[in-house]
Order: sequence, then C-alpha cells, then structure tokens
Amino acid sequence: MNCDSSVVFDLQPGSILVTPEQSHVVVDREEVTHVVIAPGEQGPPGPAGPPGGGGDQYVTRTAGQTISANRVLYDRAGLVYPLGQTDGDNIFAILGLAVSAGQAGAQISVQRSGTVTDSGWSWAFGRVYLGANGQLTQTPPTSGFSVLIGFAATATSINLSINDPIEV
Repeated sequence: MNCDSSVVFDLQPGSILVTPEQSHVVVDREEVTHVVIAPGEQGPPGPAGPPGGGGDQYVTRTAGQTISANRVLYDRAGLVYPLGQTDGDNIFAILGLAVSAGQAGAQISVQRSGTVTDSGWSWAFGRVYLGANGQLTQTPPTSGFSVLIGFAATATSINLSINDPIEV
C-alpha cells in the first residue's frame, strides 16, 4: 500500500476506510493515535559574529605570546604568533591579520579576507607585503619570502588577499 504523507485522515473509532488493496478497514479504539503538530518557540539569538562577513573571513585563536593588532600571524597547534618574511619554518602556516590584540592565552580575532580599515594607517595606493615580525610593508622583501598580503585601496584600508609565499 502506498502512503501519501500529504494526506491526513481524521478517523474516529468505528470509522471505515476503503482502500484499493482492501475492501475496508475498521478503526478500533486501540488503533486511534492522535498526533499534534504545533510550531515551537524560537530560541534566544546567538552571540553576534565579527563585523563584515562570515564563513572563513574571521577566525578566533589563542595567542601564543603577546600580540599587537595589525600583525600577520601564523597558526601552530591552535596558538598564533607573529610571522616574519624570513621565518621559513612557519611561512606556510600563515593564517591572517590580527584585528585584535592580546596577551599570551587571550583570544585573538584574525581576519583572513575582506577589507581591514585602521585610521592610523597611511598607505600609498598599491600592494602590501609581509615584513619583519608580522608587520605590514609596501616594500617588497629582498630576502626570505615574498608574501603579498593584499592591496591598499585607500590610505586607511587594505583589501586582504593573502597569496602563497614565494622564496626570494
């Protein structure tokens, strides 16, 4: 017997249901089942996410040491540290740009893509690279690794687009 879940019968004890496979079905008192479907209540809202997007644009990690905001970080076993362009041991573990600061053990917000704005910046229109100790620079490195972090579209903002490191 094929059942169509969109068809609902409200059978009372003693009702007769005629089906193509059977001549009739009598509903006994023991067979009566009442199913009540009612909408539930909406739960409380969750915590606010980071500004400007979602997905993998932001991640939160634990600082492995004191970290300043606007430093490029690498991830090692869930702890983040500033990454310099000569750090060949960790260069491929690049995570993103710290958008918050904190002491060792603090939670740090790290932005991986999108636009970062800081009123203290004064960039020239152009490319932004990884420098020493996680700092940002517009001077391409001459030793270690060249890592394009993004593009300064205005004096106070960088459009992040972290590229793979290239050994120079």
